[in-house]
Amino acid sequence: MQNYLDKIWNDCLTDLEDTISSVGLDLWIKKIKPINIENDTLMFLAPDEMVSNTVVRGYTKPIIDAISKNFKLSKFDFVLDSNKDEYIQKHNLLEQNKDSLPRAITNEEISENPFNPRYTFSNFVVGTTNRVIYAATRAVAENPGSRFNPLFIYGGVGLGKTHLLHAIGNYIWEANKGQIKIVYVSSETFTNELIAAFRPNSDKGTIEFRKKYRMADVLLVDDIQFIANKKSVQEEFFHTFNDLYQAGKQIIIASDRPPKELSELEERLTSRFASGLVQDIQKPDFETRVMIISKKIELEGYTFEESIIPKLAERLEKFNIREIEGVLNKLDLYAKLHGHFIVDEEVMNEVLSKSHELDESVGRVVTEEKIIDAICNKFNIKREDLFGKKRNKELVEPRQICIYLMWRKLNIPLTAIAKLFNRDHTTAIHARDKVIDLMKEDPEVKKMIDDLEDVIVH
Repeated sequence: MQNYLDKIWNDCLTDLEDTISSVGLDLWIKKIKPINIENDTLMFLAPDEMVSNTVVRGYTKPIIDAISKNFKLSKFDFVLDSNKDEYIQKHNLLEQNKDSLPRAITNEEISENPFNPRYTFSNFVVGTTNRVIYAATRAVAENPGSRFNPLFIYGGVGLGKTHLLHAIGNYIWEANKGQIKIVYVSSETFTNELIAAFRPNSDKGTIEFRKKYRMADVLLVDDIQFIANKKSVQEEFFHTFNDLYQAGKQIIIASDRPPKELSELEERLTSRFASGLVQDIQKPDFETRVMIISKKIELEGYTFEESIIPKLAERLEKFNIREIEGVLNKLDLYAKLHGHFIVDEEVMNEVLSKSHELDESVGRVVTEEKIIDAICNKFNIKREDLFGKKRNKELVEPRQICIYLMWRKLNIPLTAIAKLFNRDHTTAIHARDKVIDLMKEDPEVKKMIDDLEDVIVH
């Protein structure tokens, strides 16, 4: 059943790309996964309440439209990750399908290419900031296991790492007609499958897990940084890496940072990652942004006045590729809704001047209320408790994080923030410093705060 759900949900995601920005898709929609169908309701697995609440508040209509079209269902609801095991047991899902968690993409069980057809080398725009990594990934795809092994790709969000991983998979699949075993997996999925396989009295699951990964001819791993501080996962991945490397199999790894900056990972892993080719992808320069905009317009069939493309590339100087694509989607949609046959300079200026989220030159608006709402949603607490006098741990931590985010994002003095919380100045200083220290010591805390920052600036 899970294979069916995942396949249809992928069709939904393709439809949602037309109505939801790439930023919204990556931040929220792709964090939920279909897990079951109850009557006429599609049940999603969500990591926490902040994700489920945000999806309901901001994306209900497009999701309903997509699941109505593809699943023939009229409603959706959520199972939180904290209640997942109870839900699976209650609904007998483990027996129906042992792979109810997100699964790695592998061509071992299917006859059709499992990789995203939109992510190919021909659709990847090559510029000065990514020319080297493009050449390296092409070389790996053409002769897997012979050059640049392992290949380690790193760079910020939305710069094309996942595109290149799928492009490699697509190329190898087509060149070998599915005869080479390719496995593509995120580190989160690798972790979930490992947990499921190594349950007590699950020897068969352990064998199948190791067979799946250690018998691969090509292994592509996305977001490797997320196995940080997970010792058992790192141990298993270390042995998987060694088995494949010694057998001359190709390994491609993507991360947000280079190996030397992955201090949360064991040194024996980072040293192996650095033993092949390590190459970054940078934000596109002006010429590359012009090419990206032109290519996206061509692929999507948009109608833009050619003279505005360089002006748009200039306006979007600080944007990554996904954000640029989101802007183009919004411009095209605005033009259609307002009776314009073409996106011209008038449409561009109208949309960009009204939308802070599109134009970083005017800054993304962050307010006290946005920060407070994000904190309350994340920690499931009431506003009055956040500002109240109670000092239990469930309230102290979100209060300290709220003080830190106000100090960092609003650029106002700690004395003013302390007054807002009815605390003295030294309490606010302690809260800020406490959060800074926690972020240095615990990558999970840093990731949580980075996620909160993403929420409050969008």
